[in-house]
Order: sequence, then C-alpha cells, then structure tokens
Amino acid sequence: MADEDVAPEQGELAITRTGDRLRLAREAAGLSLADVATRTRITQRHLAAIEKSDYSELPGRTYVTGFARAYARAVDLPEAEVGAAIRQELDEDAYGSRPLYEAYEPTDPARLPTARLTWTLVIVTLLLASAYGVWRFLSVEPDEALIAAQNRDADASEAPQNDAAATPATKTGSQAAVAANAPVVLTGLSEVWIGFDDATGKTENWRTLDAGETYQVPPEYVEQFTLRTSIPQALKVTVGGRDVGSIGAADTLVKNVSLKPADLVARAEGSGAANATAPIAGPRPKG
Repeated sequence: MADEDVAPEQGELAITRTGDRLRLAREAAGLSLADVATRTRITQRHLAAIEKSDYSELPGRTYVTGFARAYARAVDLPEAEVGAAIRQELDEDAYGSRPLYEAYEPTDPARLPTARLTWTLVIVTLLLASAYGVWRFLSVEPDEALIAAQNRDADASEAPQNDAAATPATKTGSQAAVAANAPVVLTGLSEVWIGFDDATGKTENWRTLDAGETYQVPPEYVEQFTLRTSIPQALKVTVGGRDVGSIGAADTLVKNVSLKPADLVARAEGSGAANATAPIAGPRPKG
C-alpha cells in the first residue's frame, strides 16, 4: 500500500521539468507572470517560454540559464540548483546544436524580388538600351548605303552654285595671305551631319554636330578632303571668324566644297557679288 502511494508521486516528479517547477513556485507565492517580469526585468514572453520549457523562444543557451536563475531568485528557489537543472535539460534536448543567435533582423524573403522578376527587368533594360542605340545610329549617322545614294543624286544633278564655287574669284595678295592662315570652323545651327570626301569622292570620315556645337577642321582635313552635307542651312562655316554664308540650297545635298580658307573666302565674295549684281525685275512697258 505504501509502494502504491509513493509510485504516483515519483512518477509526477519524473515528468515535471524545471519550467513546471518554477511555475508552481510562482503560483504558490501568489505571483503573476507580470509580477515576476517586474522583479527580474525579463519580458513575460521569455518567462512564459521558460515555464513551458520551450527554450527555442529564447535568444541563446546562456540567456536560458541566466533567465531561469533570475526566475528562481524571484520565487525563492535555489538558483544554482535551477541553473544546473536547466543545463541538463538543454543537453538532453540537444539544444547545443542550435545555430548561434544572430542579433540582426533577417530580411523578409517575401519583400525580395524573385529571380524571374529580376531577370525580366534586366532583359527589358537591355532591350531599351539596344533600341535607343539603334535609333540614335540610324537618325544621326548615315550608313554606307545612304552615302552612296547621296553620291548618285549629286552626280545626276549638280547644283549650279557648286560649279561657281569650283572657280575661285580673284583675290588681292593681302586677302589670300590672311585667309591661308585662318582657321576653318564649322558650327551646327541645329543637329547636322557632315562628311569629308577624299579626292575620289569617297566619304572617309563623318560626324554629327549638335545645335551650338563647333568643330575646327584639322589642317590635314583642309588639305586632303572636301566637305559634304545634306542640310546646308543647318551649318555655319567661318574662316578666321568670317561667316562665308550659305554653302548650298536648303535641304539639298552639297559636296565638293573646298575647305581651303582662300577658296571659302572667294566663295563668300562670289556669293556677295552675285547678290549685288542680280537684276531687279521692273514693270513691263505697255505696248
């Protein structure tokens, strides 16, 4: 009979963990969990985890033991004994294999872009960049086919002013000396394409001038190349700061424009003389 009375008590003690022991001591002392939290300065969430022996809720092994000892002091239990019991339970639960607590907050995976979305954005960006590059190239710099078509059109119908420009006007010696040393500068009045042709008429080099952009023709270009453009009204040509005027009719291809300062100055003087001597139409006599 005595054995039957002892066995249930031993069985109850055998299944009672340290957390249960702390909870029973708190209830016996008439304390609430909030009272223990005030005494120990430990959050109620952590104290409740200790009572449930759910140590995974606590930051780490050292915290589990320290919190349990503080709880024991608050409810008048031997803290050394409680601490030893907690360490034993941790070992039995293989708690030591748990990764170390990391103090930083991990990023919420739900807020990170998926791999598919990331690759989609990369592909769209590349396509937009490629499309812009193609548009810029086609709208600014003509290809070889366009240059060849312009050459054929110019050969079929040369503008009269180009023939006049081929024969330089008579210049004084001082004018020629000043013009020979003057820099030749091209200025874009709006976006304009310019090309430089060699002696055979083949365009070897070309570039685009933006509105307001200036380009001083290198001396070797002056000697070796002639100028061409398909928008002459958008190009201003100066020799030593002197505007030589328009080099062709608007929106027509002009080429074989000599870049030598003397020829450009003669071109300006020839254009001025032509404008000054142009006949003015008057009323027809009545007959």
